[in-house]
Amino acid sequence: MIVLGGQLSTAKGLDYAIFHAAQYGLGTLQVFSRSPVGGQSKPLPKTGTVTGWLEQAHIRPFFVHAPYFVNPAATEPLMKNRARVVLSEEMIRVKRLHGDYLILHPGHQQETSIEESLDALSQTIRYILKKPGFVLIENAAGQGRELGASLDDLARLFAHLGRLRRVGFLLDTAHAMAFGYALTTADDVSRFFDQLDQKIGLKRLKGIHLNDNMYPIGTKRDRHAHLLTGQMHPEGLKKLLALANGQNWPIILETPGKDMVARHQDLEVIAQLTGHELKMS
Repeated sequence: MIVLGGQLSTAKGLDYAIFHAAQYGLGTLQVFSRSPVGGQSKPLPKTGTVTGWLEQAHIRPFFVHAPYFVNPAATEPLMKNRARVVLSEEMIRVKRLHGDYLILHPGHQQETSIEESLDALSQTIRYILKKPGFVLIENAAGQGRELGASLDDLARLFAHLGRLRRVGFLLDTAHAMAFGYALTTADDVSRFFDQLDQKIGLKRLKGIHLNDNMYPIGTKRDRHAHLLTGQMHPEGLKKLLALANGQNWPIILETPGKDMVARHQDLEVIAQLTGHELKMS
């Protein structure tokens, strides 16, 4: 059975997001604990209250996405310190929300070599892991000076991290296609996951952001699109869904829209390709 979920807005409250997910029969959920683009963080509900909501809605795992306004690969001292402070606070917030994972974009290379940037990123990850919790590194699209778009760069990052146990990988399909990895046919998907296993290890993969990309493969341009409206084809998507089902990788939709009403067409595509039963109570 596919563990299916989505990125949902908490503008109406975390409880609303959790029970909206349950209304659609979702088994996992992703939120931001604060504005992703800056500003003061808001107070959180009590931990016990959130735990009750999650249990009642049968939501697990529960993902929290780190904000975008810090650069965890920064080497400049002020920017590096800001990233460490904000992300350490975010680790605490994830724990208070009874979340399972903090998802982190690798950040951007500054006026340093890629190796120095990857080393800076690994040091920041080690720093924030002084707090309890589990960090997932999400692959980037390769726009500008983004780090972590290629499997080779990600492999080098994990080599820097060594045997740290509380760090893993989260795959974004739109970002992978933007960088140049075709996920069009079943063979394309099989080849990609073979490479992922060889370079990073499938055991590190803890979830998939399932998104189409409106821009052509390899353009390093990222704009999420509804499934099968961009570069994805039914054959490749069906294969990817079968792998996710077989490996029990949670799937999170980040296609356009702030709720599952806007993503109903994506749920229908998944249902048609897998037989996954749509639920709307």
